[in-house]
Amino acid sequence: MNRDKEIVFDLIRASSLILEFVKNLDYENFVEDLKTQSSVLYQIVIIGEAVNRLSPAFIQAYPEIPINAIRGMRNRVVHEYKEVDIKILWEVIQTNIP
Repeated sequence: MNRDKEIVFDLIRASSLILEFVKNLDYENFVEDLKTQSSVLYQIVIIGEAVNRLSPAFIQAYPEIPINAIRGMRNRVVHEYKEVDIKILWEVIQTNIP
């Protein structure tokens, strides 16, 4: 479980960075700020990669973590990057990043 603990710290750090990046922005500012969008997207990839490394036992112990949704967001950013909807990204930041 030590590895899982390290991964959880990575998840917390990436989530905290996302919130820090957008803390003084509203949606309109976010849409115009390509650097912040890029930074947030990179942290989304880190979060997705991190959840892929969690042990099956950890995932089973915490079924409230939406692992498939996190993986899906990561896959969208990595494989369909031209189709990332900035409005949806903003909503994810506002409602799903702890």
